[in-house]
Amino acid sequence: MSIILDGTSGITTPNTDTPNNFAFKNLLINAGFTINQRAYVSAATLATTVYAHDRWKAGAGGGNYSFTQNASSTTITIAAGKSLIQVVEDKNVNGTSFVLRWTGTAQARYAVNSATPAGAYAASPIVITGQTAGTTMSVEFNAGTLTTPQLESGAVATSFDQRAYSQELVMCQRYYYRVFPALNDCSLASSSWVSSATTGSGIITFPVTMRIRPTVLEQSGTAGNYSIQSDTGGSTQCSSVPIWGSSSPFIATVNCTVASGLTVGRGCTLRSDATTGASAFFGWSAEL
Repeated sequence: MSIILDGTSGITTPNTDTPNNFAFKNLLINAGFTINQRAYVSAATLATTVYAHDRWKAGAGGGNYSFTQNASSTTITIAAGKSLIQVVEDKNVNGTSFVLRWTGTAQARYAVNSATPAGAYAASPIVITGQTAGTTMSVEFNAGTLTTPQLESGAVATSFDQRAYSQELVMCQRYYYRVFPALNDCSLASSSWVSSATTGSGIITFPVTMRIRPTVLEQSGTAGNYSIQSDTGGSTQCSSVPIWGSSSPFIATVNCTVASGLTVGRGCTLRSDATTGASAFFGWSAEL
């Protein structure tokens, strides 16, 4: 396979019979809609600025969309009057000219040097100029089908950058991380201890360094989904939902509360409850 290297388009191939398969050219993360840590359900209501599949958030009119999840790239259908936005972190913007391409009936618009796209929508591909390197940029897709969107340096659209699932997940976890048990009655923290007669505290280590320090804990909203098991063997359902303790970009603590009966200084386990804990989770966001 022959290649062309120039200052406008970067590394390209001379014709469509030899597609560009170089990795990590796509500035959009989770462009195949394979990572769904928040477990967004097809066609569910998605309010303005709320995230669904990782790295994709609803536009000003909401962002409802439908899909059938595939193991590989998934086609979504954005509902009428809705849109989805992805903001590209400034650290990933290394040029001034880009091309946005995708497959489907949805149209797109963009913003240079901004997290808020504006202006008219257009069909694929779109050449973007005037961006400042090291500054946030963003893209937005409106109603219609959408598959494999790609934002890359240069002015020539190339083949889709199909990254490994494991790599895509790690890239998503810089912005959002959710831990949840595979089965009821499983541990939700790597280590935990009794910090008061009614409180168990736990440590969660993030799998990758998050973009910024998260300051809010996401959880199921139901106290009964969680329990504390003491090192003496007893398990007590929580009396209130878990709350955020503290965090850094690397680690977080969580506090769970029961009515009484814990012994300060003893070990314990923060768990999904054996009978109601299927929906239990802890989540942290460092989204843009």
